[in-house]
Amino acid sequence: MIGSRNSIFRDKALQHYTQGRKKDVLPNFSSIPAALFGWLMCGLLIAIGLLVWYTQVPVSIGGAAMVLSPGNAAVALAFFPPSASEQLLAGQQVQLQIGSSSSPLTSVIAKVEPGTSSPAAALEHYGQKVSGLALANQQVVVALLKLGPGFPAKDYAGSILTVQANAGTQSLFSAMTGL
Repeated sequence: MIGSRNSIFRDKALQHYTQGRKKDVLPNFSSIPAALFGWLMCGLLIAIGLLVWYTQVPVSIGGAAMVLSPGNAAVALAFFPPSASEQLLAGQQVQLQIGSSSSPLTSVIAKVEPGTSSPAAALEHYGQKVSGLALANQQVVVALLKLGPGFPAKDYAGSILTVQANAGTQSLFSAMTGL
């Protein structure tokens, strides 16, 4: 007892010191601003993912059309890829482009021919002369387009037009990934 009374430390101080050494001390790996920045980035990633998943974008089917010789009405034959056969319907609106500098015109699909055929066979069916058609053997879906009364069919007979048919919408995620 005499040895313990001669200690320069108080008993309470020694007890406090030994209890402090027994506690587990975890290291601090990050600061509060870094943790907040990490949670902010995680939240932004989730928000962008939801935006991409639920945003709808239009899907269009591209093709070519030829203005038929003028008859009673201004019409054109449109040629679309065979994969578009189920997406094309009579009454569906399409955008027509004459050359690259003109503004697009809106037209309507009057009739979609069943099955696929070659452009040469389709043009012969509608009474057009076929000569030197480069894609004569390619299989396409054929649609008859009404061009409207204001369209100058006499000026553009035999001209090739660019056609875009709206086939509905799909999610932005599907459009970006193809899934």
